[in-house]
This record gives sequence, structure tokens and C-alpha cells, in this order.
Amino acid sequence: MTSNQLDLSPDEQRAALAKAFRRLLPIIFLASMVCYIDRANIGYAQLGMGAELGITAATYGTIAAVFFIAYFICEVPSNILLERFGARVWITRIMITWGLVTVLTGFVNNVNMLYVCRILLGIAEAGFLPGMVLYLTVWFRARDRAVALGALFVAQPLAYIIAGAGSGLILDHIDWFGLSSWRWVFIISGIPAVLLSVVVFKVLPDSPAQAPWLNDRTRAWMVKTVEAERGPAVDKSLRAELTALRDSRIIHLAAVFLTYGVGFYGFTLFLPLIVKQINPSYSATNIGFVSVVPYIFAVAAVLGSARLARNTSHLSALTVGSLIVLGTGLTGVVTFSGRPGFALVALCLAAIGTFAFLPAIWALSTLRIAPAYAAVGIAAVNSIGNLGGFFGPYLVGQGSIGSNVTAGLFAPIGSVAVAIVLLVLFVLRGAPQSEGAELPVETGVQPTLLGERG
Repeated sequence: MTSNQLDLSPDEQRAALAKAFRRLLPIIFLASMVCYIDRANIGYAQLGMGAELGITAATYGTIAAVFFIAYFICEVPSNILLERFGARVWITRIMITWGLVTVLTGFVNNVNMLYVCRILLGIAEAGFLPGMVLYLTVWFRARDRAVALGALFVAQPLAYIIAGAGSGLILDHIDWFGLSSWRWVFIISGIPAVLLSVVVFKVLPDSPAQAPWLNDRTRAWMVKTVEAERGPAVDKSLRAELTALRDSRIIHLAAVFLTYGVGFYGFTLFLPLIVKQINPSYSATNIGFVSVVPYIFAVAAVLGSARLARNTSHLSALTVGSLIVLGTGLTGVVTFSGRPGFALVALCLAAIGTFAFLPAIWALSTLRIAPAYAAVGIAAVNSIGNLGGFFGPYLVGQGSIGSNVTAGLFAPIGSVAVAIVLLVLFVLRGAPQSEGAELPVETGVQPTLLGERG
């Protein structure tokens, strides 16, 4: 075909994109939801697992944390293998293995077995979200990719809503075949990942070139437009990440994400136990449904923040303000731990601040990281930030006093305070690019997904 024959009219372009969205996004959204449900389920399982296996809050914090060490170590190797075997095959492998490990976690009999399962889950799941992002870059131009990446981004708080409501009901009503209800939390949440992996393998083509539902002309246009946007190849290896860390802005930003991550994971992975403490009379079903309330506000916060983040003049205030709201919410939980109504309001504030921060900080990051380091720098910042997933649960668990989980929140509160100071200094140091202009759609949303807590 000639170049002119490859060009599509605006109406044809919209029709091609709409078809790709319909074919790809529902599966990608569901896979992302299952991913986050399988991360969050341990917090609800602990409501029954703790007593049966003798797991204290301190031990639970360490168990929840080891997942992120394994994930951090295996993320880069997983991404390398993804590029070698193809996104469709490798994402299918990831989903099968994490689903099976989740199901097997329902059969552990002691704490050591639980440690092993959490480490295996981190190894199995490593690379899923970055792999999904990479997959979408093969399909869509940057300005079209924002819509596609939104399916990944909003899936997280929605997954926590489903995990909360579903796990509570399982804990109170399901104990089939003589297995404790907390075991069914793992078994039931792990099965969808295995089943959905079959759909991923059969339905998601590796690229437009392999899509049977595109005609030759449309297929060639999609390949051509995506390739035209790509710059020179970027080294994404661990060595390249370490080289990027010589840039002081990346080091500074990584510190912000690490300290924020302590607050993020200290809050999200202990939320069921916090709800149980603020109202001990709650059943598991009550805990599950009450835990949903903060995440309803989180969904609204994500959407609102992403919209505001498109204008760079809002970014500094939005990022700092979100962290202040997060810190205020966590402080309120500790202050009002004996007053359930006020404590729930504080939990909602913490959820709003936690999730509103993400779109704004990643939009700001694309302005503050030098273009030469952008791709590798963002990957490095995301990897280091995920270490907050180790320190957050660990510190909350160690700071808890018996069943008094809110006592452990002083570590996340202090870490968020440090993040605020670091962020203010980061904002004040200026940027290599000017702020105040309207961001293109892709830089307003896409970077938030690249830095999604995955």
C-alpha cells in the first residue's frame, strides 16, 4: 500500500479506535481488577486467619510486606521476559501463576507457609501492570492511550470496593467442605485470575498486526501511527535505571514516592483491621461494607484529580494538598479511634488524599524529569516507590500494640509529613520545562498509570 492508502479519514480513525477499545478495554479492566483484589484480600482474610494461625498485627505487617520485596526484585526481569515472549503470552503466564498461588494460600497451615506464598505471589505478579501499559503502547497513540490507560487506573479503588464487600460476605457465610471462611477468601478470589488468563490468551492479540477483527488498511494505519510516535529505543534494564538515578530530580522524586508509599500501603493493607478496631461490634460483613465507603470517595478523587491535573498550573497545589489531606485523615483515624463516625470520616479523607495524589504527582513528574531520562526515570521512581509497600505494612504492624492497630499509624503519619516536606522542596527547585500550560491528554493521564501502585 502507498502512504496515502494507509491514511484513514477522521471518521475511519474514530471507528478503528472505538473497535479496539471495545475489544481490548473490558478484558484489561477486568484483569486489573482481579489483580488488585488478589492483593487486598489478605487484609480481610486476616480477620479470621489471625486467630486460627496465631498471627499478630506485627506478624501480619511483615507478611503483607514481603510481597513487595519479591515484586521489586522481579519487576525488571519480568518486563525483559515480557518483551521476549510477547505481552499476550507473558501476561497470561502472570495471571495463571498468581491465581494458582492465591488459591494455594487458602490451604496454608502455618505462618511460614504463608510467608512462602506471599513471596511467590510477588514473584508471580511482578510485571503485570507495567506489562499492560507496554501492551497498550503497542496499540494506541499517546493521545488515544489516555482513555485506554484509564481502565487500568480506576480499576484499583473499584477493586478495593469489590474486595471489601465480597470478602466480608465470604467470611460470614461461606465455610464449605469444612474449610474456614478466611481460606475461601483466597480460593474464591484466586480462581477468576486463572479463568480470565484463558480469555486473555485467546482474545488479546499481541499487536494490531495480529488482530483478526481489523481489516488490512486499518491494521496498517494503526501500526504506522504508533511507530511514527516512537523515538529511539530506550534501555530499560536495571543498569539503565541505576544510571538514571544519577539525576538528582529522579532521586528526589523517588524519595517522595517512597515516603508516600509508606502511608499508602500502611493505610490500604490495614483498613479492615482499622475498621474492626474502631467498632469491635462489627461483623465481618459490616467491616467489609464499611471498608467500601472510603474507596467510593477514592474513585471520585481519582477522576477529579486526573481532570485537574491536565492543567499544569494546578499541579503543585494539587500534589501538596493531596498529601496534606492524606496526613490529616490518618491523624484523624488515630485521634478518633474510639468514635466510629468521626473515624470513618477520617478514613474517607485518607482515601481521598491517597488516590488524588497519583494523577497529580505523575503529571508533575513528566514536567520535572529531564526528557532524556523520562522513560527509564519513571520506571526507576515507580520501582523505588513500591518499596513503600514493604515499609508501610511492616512499620504499622511493628507499631501496633496488641489489637490496637491505629497505634501503628504514627509511622505512616510521620512518613507522609516527610513526603510533604520533600515535595515542597521538589516544587520549589523549579523545572526544566515550563508550567502553566494545558497538558496534552496523554501527559495528564498516561503517566499516572505508569506510576500506578503496581
